[in-house]
Amino acid sequence: MRSTAEPHLVSPPGGTPGGRRRELTVFVLIGFGIPWLLWLLRVRTGVDVVAPGGMIAVGLATFVALRLDRRTGGRMGGRMGGRMGGRMGTVARDTALVPVRPVRRLVRFCAIALGATLASGFLAVAIGAWAGEYPTDLENLSGLRDVYGTSGEPFQLILSALAVNIGLLVVVLPLAFCEEWAWRGFLLPRLRPLGLWPALLAGGLIWGVWHLPGYVGAGASAGFVPFLVSTVFFGILLGWLRLASGLIWPGVLAHAANNTLVTAFVNVVFSADDERALSDPWTVGLSGWPGWLIMLAVILVGARAIRRAAERDPAFGGLPRRRPRPLRRIAAASLGLVIVAALAGTAVEQSMARTDARRFPAPGRLVSAGTHQLHLRCLGSGSPAVVFEAGWGDSSTTWDGLQRELAASGRRSCAYDRAGYAWSEPGPGVRDASAEAAELVTLLANAGERGPFVFVGHSWGGHVLRLLRAQRPEQVAGLVLLDIADERNTGLATPATIQAHVWSFAAGAGLLRTGAWMVDPREPRLTRANAPVVFGPATWAAAAAEMRAYDATVRAVRGLPSGPGSWGGLPLTVISAQDGGERTARLSTRGRHVVAATQDHYVHLAEPALVLREIHRVLGEAAFTK
Repeated sequence: MRSTAEPHLVSPPGGTPGGRRRELTVFVLIGFGIPWLLWLLRVRTGVDVVAPGGMIAVGLATFVALRLDRRTGGRMGGRMGGRMGGRMGTVARDTALVPVRPVRRLVRFCAIALGATLASGFLAVAIGAWAGEYPTDLENLSGLRDVYGTSGEPFQLILSALAVNIGLLVVVLPLAFCEEWAWRGFLLPRLRPLGLWPALLAGGLIWGVWHLPGYVGAGASAGFVPFLVSTVFFGILLGWLRLASGLIWPGVLAHAANNTLVTAFVNVVFSADDERALSDPWTVGLSGWPGWLIMLAVILVGARAIRRAAERDPAFGGLPRRRPRPLRRIAAASLGLVIVAALAGTAVEQSMARTDARRFPAPGRLVSAGTHQLHLRCLGSGSPAVVFEAGWGDSSTTWDGLQRELAASGRRSCAYDRAGYAWSEPGPGVRDASAEAAELVTLLANAGERGPFVFVGHSWGGHVLRLLRAQRPEQVAGLVLLDIADERNTGLATPATIQAHVWSFAAGAGLLRTGAWMVDPREPRLTRANAPVVFGPATWAAAAAEMRAYDATVRAVRGLPSGPGSWGGLPLTVISAQDGGERTARLSTRGRHVVAATQDHYVHLAEPALVLREIHRVLGEAAFTK
């Protein structure tokens, strides 16, 4: 029989709402239940057939669901000319198996599916190589040789590997058919009431979650999140193929090609024999962030074409439409865009963080502080040395300008990162200022720095230094305290913790990779150049840990002697951005309180000359006292 004028159109899923619910219930029970039973089999016996068995299971689920609820459809088909013929024809049309004529149209879409999948895979590899995430060996193809264990000329090796994967493609086609028949043939039209884009997104998400038994307990759990994101993007593109062609067959070919030619050939052909090339699920091929960017770009560019394809398909355009709700659609689109951007940014951040040690090397050295290592950077020479203690959320790099000025004047200074900040390793236990003070003493001793020292502390660093003076007074030759935190402020912990988590999310989503937009422009160049590390997720996790120990810290500081002269004749300067430092300055009989001209809390950035002058003054008094 000759095709109609628009042979790619398919019938909308038939049956009543109750019938569709029964179909979906049966589909979910079989399609999701069997993979978990196969997972249990693997756990108990070690026999792993989760992947192929699961693919067959969703095909079986589709067949059973349609067979169970096609009685009404069969009777309708019988009226049109044969009970069995009507039933089978309705099933085939509903699930986009037919019409395959004109064949030329089908061949064209299959060629597009195969070509686009392979091209996207090669482009993802190229982006990964350009970003330094995919080690390549274009001359010897050492990665390809390692995977396939063959020798010979590169051209022969490529042809041999390609032939192997074409054979695998043929083997996988029936399994890919089971999946595409289930996800794009059966499920996608039944998600139509959600709307086009929610249906495509939900279909991809459900498809990704269905793979979970293949990851749980298989030593591959870390790869599930990037895989889930890739199934959402890839599912939208496969849905586009199904809507544009009116058939699942192009999607079957693209699906099988991705599982064989892309993952086992394109991802491998130009790789170096390097563990990083194929082991990182966040970076490899279409499943990694380079692939996400490609698929997202195609989706954004083709969004209008996807809409037009859906409008021509009765399974979408042929069903009654809900009343348009522009605000809801705008909100949903905005939320979707934010989620997609956050996921893509997280993937980029996760993959690039693995090479941060190479791209952003520590300017100082790592020194043991007992159970972990802390980053310490010292410049200049002389005694007593100046030791800088940064404020909450800041690192050693904030002192770079002052350190260089001191070194130029013949003074030695050291700045370090507290546990978890910037280049330092996370520390154990409760991260209160008492523990941090003890770690600083250990760090300096293990680094070979000889005290006593003149300590300079900003904000939270003031807590650390006051507790250090109480623990080891013989190590403190003088103090310069810069707009230090007030231990009487009991309402700081909650907002600071929230701030830490917000910035941690922003850093984890890769926002700092787009530029040091959150870094104070007055910060030294060293800070700005290393922003992804200095203000990375680890730093904000450490800052949040400090705030969780806030009560313990302020209790310890409030428990210190606070009467005038409690520190004896210790050289001391307290610089305040506002009034309020007199009480701390009176702790020493030689204490000096200076109110800065600025009200900026970061007084060392706003008035570095003032801070440098007071450091030199305390150094002079400390040397005279010594």
